Amino acid sequence: MKFEIGDKILLLHSKEEGTVVDIINNDMVMVEVGKVTFPVYLDQIDFPYFHRFTNPKPAPPPPQQRIQGYDIKPEKKKYEDNIRMSRGMFLSILPVFRLDAYEEHVQSLKFHLLNETSEAYRFNFQVWLRNSMELEIRNEIQPFSNFYLSDLLFESLNDSPRLEFVFFPKEKNDKLAPSFPKTWKPKAKQLFLQLSELQARRDATLTQVLFEKYPEKSKNDKPYFDPASVGAFAAGNGGSVPAVQVQPEAPQQPKYELDLHIEMLVKEWKGLKNIEILAIQLNEFVHYMELAIAHHQHSMIVIHGVGKGKLKDEIHAILRETPGVERFVNEYHPRYGYGATEIFFRH
Repeated sequence: MKFEIGDKILLLHSKEEGTVVDIINNDMVMVEVGKVTFPVYLDQIDFPYFHRFTNPKPAPPPPQQRIQGYDIKPEKKKYEDNIRMSRGMFLSILPVFRLDAYEEHVQSLKFHLLNETSEAYRFNFQVWLRNSMELEIRNEIQPFSNFYLSDLLFESLNDSPRLEFVFFPKEKNDKLAPSFPKTWKPKAKQLFLQLSELQARRDATLTQVLFEKYPEKSKNDKPYFDPASVGAFAAGNGGSVPAVQVQPEAPQQPKYELDLHIEMLVKEWKGLKNIEILAIQLNEFVHYMELAIAHHQHSMIVIHGVGKGKLKDEIHAILRETPGVERFVNEYHPRYGYGATEIFFRH
């Protein structure tokens, strides 16, 4: 390996100097230029010393003009040369290759969040595979910096991956939207073509724009609602994250009987969309189900009503994938009819 961690380097295309901070493989290293870290191929960098000694030295500045014994001060610049332009928020995708016989194959993808703005943001990040959440990160990213998110095996592109982001301004700003959700669903065929073009260009990474400018606040904005624990609902909703108005304080005691009719959960519910109502109901259900399991409750009755059966189907899908549930039944009950499901927990 020509370079080692800590070596000073020069970017050949921009003549910027930086430092090697990590060795990725025999062809690539991770470098830091200023406060930004990013991967580059070895043929895109060199040691800076040759450049320093071969470049002609800059000419000495012209002597200051003097008029009648007074110095003429140079005109102040209207802007600083080192001011960085705000470009937006990006997802950087770094392919990691492996040599198989005589061919290179993509083994995995490394994801970095790049904040090319002058503002700091908090963010929630989730990776979903086969409609199941595999990873969740809640953190913040500073201006003009990057944040390592996760790796994804290339073969996982066959598992319908979905990357969910929700951004929040770190500093309170009444002019900006309280939250901004963004979803990216990589497609295997399209990504394979992009990676092939990437190799042909000898570039290191792909970039996906998450936003160029954080959106301003509108009259329809509502507080962010996080249905992270509701896997079946998020799957059926295609990964969209609705913003709803309800965030009741979580009680400390479980319930034996839970009524999920929306008028029992929210006072002002008539302006909500069906998908928002469903999100509220499922969030309430998951919360009390987990509370019942934590308190070693033997059973619980969930009143979901009859209707079109959407809420009941989503609840049953969650119950099938919950290890703490032993069984559940949706039979005729003299009090609830067919509008309730009785759940029995493991002990």
